[in-house]
Amino acid sequence: MVQRSLGTMALRFFFNSVTDLALIPALAVMARRGRHFELFMGIFQWITSTCYNLCDSLGWWKLFLPSVKWKQFNNVSSITLGCFVLIFLMGNKNEKRDHLLRYVAFALTWITQSKDEYWMEGSHYTVYVPSFFGVLLVIKIIADPPNYNVSMAWRGIVALFIAGMFFGAALDDITDEYKMLHGMSQVFVGVALYYLWQMIPPNNYETRYKKTDTLTPAKRSQSLGDFLVDVSSMRP
Repeated sequence: MVQRSLGTMALRFFFNSVTDLALIPALAVMARRGRHFELFMGIFQWITSTCYNLCDSLGWWKLFLPSVKWKQFNNVSSITLGCFVLIFLMGNKNEKRDHLLRYVAFALTWITQSKDEYWMEGSHYTVYVPSFFGVLLVIKIIADPPNYNVSMAWRGIVALFIAGMFFGAALDDITDEYKMLHGMSQVFVGVALYYLWQMIPPNNYETRYKKTDTLTPAKRSQSLGDFLVDVSSMRP
């Protein structure tokens, strides 16, 4: 365990851990739009990032799980969430296709991260996963441009660019002893995600889950009935 002064640990805790809260507004947007799988992955990313950053800031080697495990989980969830954003920005009208793409993204990220042993020092198979979905996004934009909110797009892109600059500078632990640059990168990633998740107007799938919708007892009964019919109609 690295020995640090109390002041250093306090600053590292603030810049490294408290800045994780910047992801919460983006999570609220996902929840409001009914993006349940994306919300799950976002919450998982936030939890794993917070736990790892706590261990790193305070010099703990373990917080229920070893800190290296939290880092591994955070790698998988962060890359998967990035792929989810790329899939969302395709603006596909077929939600079932998007479900399949998200499952594929999660599985491929986990597999390639395991192959790269999470640190990507000997191999870089993980890079191919977001690159693949990035290529799909470019093809979709060229073939059938989505109806983007230009204002949200520019804000998200600028915030993401600033986050990238801070992240690149934060790779040197010597110049970023207090994790200030790393913390700023997390803040701007949170800002970028907040805007990127609003680039495309809600589709029919999302409209069904608006917070303003009231689920009356009659609707609950109908929903439960539909569910039971669907389950009973499934073949073994």
